[in-house]
Amino acid sequence: MKAIKVLKATFSPAVNDLKKIENDLNSLQKEMQEISKIDNKVEAIICLFKVISPIQDKGGFSQTICKLQEKNYGQLDQIISALEVLQLHFKNAGRDEYGINRTKAGEEVTSAKVFLGDVFGIWTKSAYYWLANQKECEKMLRRDVSKDPENPVSTWYLINEYQAGAFVKSHTKGILEQIAVLKKVA
Repeated sequence: MKAIKVLKATFSPAVNDLKKIENDLNSLQKEMQEISKIDNKVEAIICLFKVISPIQDKGGFSQTICKLQEKNYGQLDQIISALEVLQLHFKNAGRDEYGINRTKAGEEVTSAKVFLGDVFGIWTKSAYYWLANQKECEKMLRRDVSKDPENPVSTWYLINEYQAGAFVKSHTKGILEQIAVLKKVA
């Protein structure tokens, strides 16, 4: 029985399964590179959710992972692991009714449905609010959270850089790293 499974794995190489998602990976890579270059991180997080949410709605690469797991006898561990990490990014940067991206499956991601705040005592508000009030928030200085009270940070900095920026960087960098692993292996 094991010999049959080994033959099946030999004649159904993982390369074919990866080829089927190659265009999706290339597109995702390009979009993550573009998003990582956006200076306004509140805008970048909205763009990130616009890319990730439809992928999450389709189940990401779960079908490919299942196919690879059926053929795996240890030789595909690295590929499966990279795809599973991508799945975690899709889950963690995807839709969540109580999270940052409060859209439902199939719903368009807009600045009115993305919520930032609940950091350093800042109230949670929509990305639309933060973008519309950016100038005022840049003037709201927070000496209480600054490492250097002589150079306080602004509320805008905390939302744009600390919260949205860190979130975007974590996911774009993580996704790009996993795509690189997949391209190297394939």
